[in-house]
Amino acid sequence: MFPLLTPRTTPSPRAPHQRFTELVRAHITPRSPAQPPPPHHGLYHGEPPTCQRHLPTFLVIFAHLALLIALIRIYRIEGRALFNLGNLLLIAVPIHYLLPYHWKRPALAAFGLLALSGVFGPILTALVATAALTLLAIARANWPWSLRALTLIAIASTAALARAGLIPSPVPDLVWPVLASLVMFRLIIYMYELKHARHPEPLSDSLAYLFLPPNACFLHFPVVDYRTFCRGFLARDIHSIQRAGLAMMTRGILHLLLYRLVYHRLLIAPTDVHSPATLAIYLFTNYLLYLRVSGQFHLACGILHLFGYQLPETHHHYLLATGFTDYWRRINIYWKDFMVRVVFNPVVFRLKRWPRQAALLTATAIVFLTTWALHGYQAFWLRGSWGFSLPDALFWAILGSLVMVNVLHDARRKPAARAALLARTPKALALRSLKIAGTLTTICLLWSLWSSPSLAEWLALFQRAFA
Repeated sequence: MFPLLTPRTTPSPRAPHQRFTELVRAHITPRSPAQPPPPHHGLYHGEPPTCQRHLPTFLVIFAHLALLIALIRIYRIEGRALFNLGNLLLIAVPIHYLLPYHWKRPALAAFGLLALSGVFGPILTALVATAALTLLAIARANWPWSLRALTLIAIASTAALARAGLIPSPVPDLVWPVLASLVMFRLIIYMYELKHARHPEPLSDSLAYLFLPPNACFLHFPVVDYRTFCRGFLARDIHSIQRAGLAMMTRGILHLLLYRLVYHRLLIAPTDVHSPATLAIYLFTNYLLYLRVSGQFHLACGILHLFGYQLPETHHHYLLATGFTDYWRRINIYWKDFMVRVVFNPVVFRLKRWPRQAALLTATAIVFLTTWALHGYQAFWLRGSWGFSLPDALFWAILGSLVMVNVLHDARRKPAARAALLARTPKALALRSLKIAGTLTTICLLWSLWSSPSLAEWLALFQRAFA
């Protein structure tokens, strides 16, 4: 009648309130002391794995950076401004490396302002920062995009009149090139992104993009794309990004040293051209002066790598271009990407009902017309005078026409012909060498035209060489 009473082999169930208490404790503290919490691994709470810190690895990177800065000081590369920036990097890079993830972007903007102050002084930096922040506030205002764009255009037009001296202005002359280096192209890209963005842009990204530390010593600055800049932040391991930046800085220093060698030892004056041989020397060495631009761009973007921003290369073996479209892709890659993003793609999209070749040729022509106009616009803000001249117009017209011919040829070329050009056979290598030589010769001729004060002086150069 009664159940068989036997010893229980399992523990008796807990009361409901006891089980609830045990569940709460299990979520607050580890259930068993045999399972320790996960190790820190050089990360603050919630940081991405690419931000992981490892002191021995960083010390090697820091030693490499110190060596490059010492090299800059010994050879006095780019003068006092770059040396002051190098001193700041020795302090800013370790601090930025150790900061928590959410403080890294605001810190980059703060370092940019400190770099400007170290080169131009606190008063000019305050004026530039106030003007730049005002423009940024207008760009981010809760107004219709067209109203913001028109407001910025009106401000830029008024500032241009002041820059040209047509209206009185209390602004010091040095403010204009420094401010223009920050906003003249960067604000165009930023407004383009705001027009197409689905969500508001973070203020920390916007400030970091506006106040880039290398701007303090390189007023002629690469046109860094905003979206590429944001997406590149800690896109991979921080140490690999920093090592890539050091390699880019090393190439930049090498380019600047080669530029100094060419400028002081190899370059001859146009008046010293009296034979075809001296003409060839002048044309090639005059074109190699571009090494200064490529060196500055490599240094500027390499410095941004030190703060965790992975950016693409600025130039890619432009002396080895096999054609004019290939040359356009290799030299000043950031400008090419800027033109493709803001001009070429929108024009091609609007002409999508046209025949493909006609749309490509029209878009290419508009790209080079815009490039010519914006180079004059850049020269106005940096030097105070428009860069428009007959040699300048001829340079962009001829180069644009050659690129258009190449675009048309590439559009008609079959894939088999492209593969044959890239083959490693003796015939393909010889053909490639001829194309490189022809492209380089043409570019050297065009470059001498662009750098000549007038068309008459350029023609006189050849008359003396072949007289």
